[in-house]
Amino acid sequence: MAISPPSDIVLDVARAAEPQDIEAARAALTKRAGGAAAAFTVEAADAARRTDTEQAGPARNYQRFEAMVLQTFIQNMLPKDAEGVYGKGLAGDMWKSQLAEHLADVMADRGGIGIARSMLADHYLEGKRVVPVGAVSGGPEQAARDAQSSLSNSLVQEIQRRMVRSLSDDPAAAAAATKI
Repeated sequence: MAISPPSDIVLDVARAAEPQDIEAARAALTKRAGGAAAAFTVEAADAARRTDTEQAGPARNYQRFEAMVLQTFIQNMLPKDAEGVYGKGLAGDMWKSQLAEHLADVMADRGGIGIARSMLADHYLEGKRVVPVGAVSGGPEQAARDAQSSLSNSLVQEIQRRMVRSLSDDPAAAAAATKI
């Protein structure tokens, strides 16, 4: 059974309270918290979130990316015609979206499906510089070794082709192979 109040009940109560009562309640909460400051603003929350993200480094960013991908997967997997569970209209869509977001965050925190791990295994950012790690990319030294190996393989294959041509019965083909 759902109710549909005409407005936000909590905000209505806060607006109806006298400013002195609000200050008294805030003081009582501060006293119960052991004197800790009870002021928590949106700016303080944003600063705390930024600090947490900066300290976590690239691993947390890849994990957040994986959570975003998982959220899309989960939203598409949730049933579309379950208005009895989610609710109708915009409120139901929002609840369903928040459910998918929370499930995706929990899955990504617990290891996810490996998107973040595979991206982090390839490289990470150190400031603005991309630093390759692991056996996936190997860095610029690996790229140079791969290019040298490719050239070596090409040379060996060309020598093999010439040898096969020289062993053939046709003397004209053998002469042409030795000219090249």
